[in-house]
Amino acid sequence: MNGLPVAGVIILLNLLCVSLIVKRSRFEWEKRLRKRFGVDRHWWIPLIALFLCLAFSVVSFSSVRAAFLEKFEIIVLIFAFGVMAEGLRSSGLFQHLAYRIVEKGDGSTSRLILYMFVLTSAITFFTSNDIVVYVLTPIIVSICFQAGIRNTKLILLSQFIAANTLSMGMLIGSPTNLIIAESVGLDFFSYLLLMIVPALIAFGSSFVLLKLTVKLLQKGKLPFFSDLKFEESYSVPEDNPEPRFTSQMRDWSIIFGFFVALVAVVTFRNFSLLWCSVPAITISLFYWHLSERHVDIREPLQNLPYGIFFFGMTFFIFAEQFARTGFVNTDLVPFLQNLFHGNHAITSFTGVFASGITVNLFLDLPSAAIIAEILPKLELGTVTEHILTQATLVGLNIGTYLTSIGALAGLIWFDEIRLQRTKEESQTPGLEEEMIFPDRIDLLRYGLLHFLFTGIISALFILVEAGLIGILTTAL
Repeated sequence: MNGLPVAGVIILLNLLCVSLIVKRSRFEWEKRLRKRFGVDRHWWIPLIALFLCLAFSVVSFSSVRAAFLEKFEIIVLIFAFGVMAEGLRSSGLFQHLAYRIVEKGDGSTSRLILYMFVLTSAITFFTSNDIVVYVLTPIIVSICFQAGIRNTKLILLSQFIAANTLSMGMLIGSPTNLIIAESVGLDFFSYLLLMIVPALIAFGSSFVLLKLTVKLLQKGKLPFFSDLKFEESYSVPEDNPEPRFTSQMRDWSIIFGFFVALVAVVTFRNFSLLWCSVPAITISLFYWHLSERHVDIREPLQNLPYGIFFFGMTFFIFAEQFARTGFVNTDLVPFLQNLFHGNHAITSFTGVFASGITVNLFLDLPSAAIIAEILPKLELGTVTEHILTQATLVGLNIGTYLTSIGALAGLIWFDEIRLQRTKEESQTPGLEEEMIFPDRIDLLRYGLLHFLFTGIISALFILVEAGLIGILTTAL
């Protein structure tokens, strides 16, 4: 099979890089580097892999050039999200919303869990999964300490599920959405039209499953997940750190809304994403400089996820080279065309579950990059392409439920839990032994339950939808 050795090396390097990046243990010099400069493995491990590939001619310089020209704008867009995430966080908007939900819960933990799931989902839909995980996780951990919710597992796990569900509904919900949309030619509005209903179906099925889980835990009828059992009531915190909706909250909401509108216009007109990301960064930094609440303009710049540049561009280059191999063009593409041709059930279920499993092998960004290179090469019927695109986007988003390998959001989530937990324990000594937090096994167990349930419901919906499209097409 032509190109198989090159394709195999790229796949193995993907796996090796991801496994080293997500590995929790670090050498002492790595810890010092991370503490002093914020530089972690996702900065330099992909670079080493890329240099080795270039040195041994596994990757060509033309692939590097093509990846930069085509994907650099996506990285800049992620930086724009980073700046606005800092603005939204510093304004206290999410803290304000979260504490209002705590008050609405009126001391019922089960109600609070469901309300937080809905709040996280709503914020995710209008912003992005990374923003929600980065900003909302520390707030929820803080609330659990203040409200006396000792077992935080279910409220945090359900928050993570919610953060990666409605993210599929809008183009800006996740970088994977942007990558796939660009490869198949979807603008902001066509993406929204394609994915809004599948996103709502996925949200609804996850919410129903969470509600059922809460009820069964209360009745003691869920033995396999008995460790998720929570206290029936909580103490409503006396002090709300952000009791009022301030002018800064309003302004940052307007800035983010302006950014979303720019993305819609730019993608609809098929312009470069730089036309929306650069103005968004400029306006955000300018407002940060003028605002009385924000002290130093260097703060949002220091907190930008610079490592994503090295991480993202390396895997974009790998995906570009992988797509050029003879293995993809002479073996993989014909195989997939035969597999999907005329069989909507296989297309729907394979699209959801294969892409969902793939993100847990390669992370969501490199997985999306590889899939985006393959999708345009498939010559399928209109309805089959419609099914495959929807199913792939569903799978790429809900596949992140399973492990911290699924997305950088998972790594951010565990890191934010750890940081906020350390902060709260220092302020309230004696509670550290009482508090229970989710670990990676908990995420796998509970995430797998949601992945299977939501994945099956979503695949069935896409299949039914395809049947209706076929009937309408025939009738017309």
